[in-house]
Amino acid sequence: MYDDIADSVDRLVEGDADKSRLQVYRRGDSWYCTFNAEYDTDTSNGTSIGVDIGERHILAATAYDEDESMLVSGDKAKYVRRKYRSLRDSLQQAGALRARNRVGDKEQRRIKDLNHKLSRRLITFAEQFENPVIKLKELGGIRKNSSWSGIHSWHFYQLQQFITYKAERAGISVEEVGPYRTSKLCSECGSIGTRDEDHFLYSECNPGRHADLNASENIAQREGEPCTA
Repeated sequence: MYDDIADSVDRLVEGDADKSRLQVYRRGDSWYCTFNAEYDTDTSNGTSIGVDIGERHILAATAYDEDESMLVSGDKAKYVRRKYRSLRDSLQQAGALRARNRVGDKEQRRIKDLNHKLSRRLITFAEQFENPVIKLKELGGIRKNSSWSGIHSWHFYQLQQFITYKAERAGISVEEVGPYRTSKLCSECGSIGTRDEDHFLYSECNPGRHADLNASENIAQREGEPCTA
């Protein structure tokens, strides 16, 4: 048994956890079993880590009251999307539909690999704090406001799922919070400010900070609901 799941298995044996999504599969001559263990945890004394997922910066994370943050540009994901969209358009014009579909598969693999790396990076960031609790913003509003006409429908959702299940494996709680005005309110006083590209401006108490980090700090301060992959 792996050390990182020993606590969850003990809870199941003692009857303190519920089992869900059981899967049994075979690889070569070996058989494997995976399952989710669901149980309540006390997150009141944890380190709240707000995570904002978006286009300009694909990950912005702030550890509340720890003066630590992480910011990852979304340029690489945008480059992948532009590259493969151009290839798909060219192949479609040439009538090469099978080749066009293969290009789409390659794009999804590239994005999946990127999301795996991003989620691992976030978990490593969270693990440096005592009792970390990752808080993710609900993603329902991204599709409506996004210019990513194809990739946004699964890219951000997949990244959120990777973060959630990797956090679960690492023993880190994950919560989901409402998106209401996380990008419009000052994280220090709660007043409405303005965004100028990467800058959030509110002159009364905050002369200016990074807009996505301001949003992630708002997320970190909110009460959330537990979520699982």
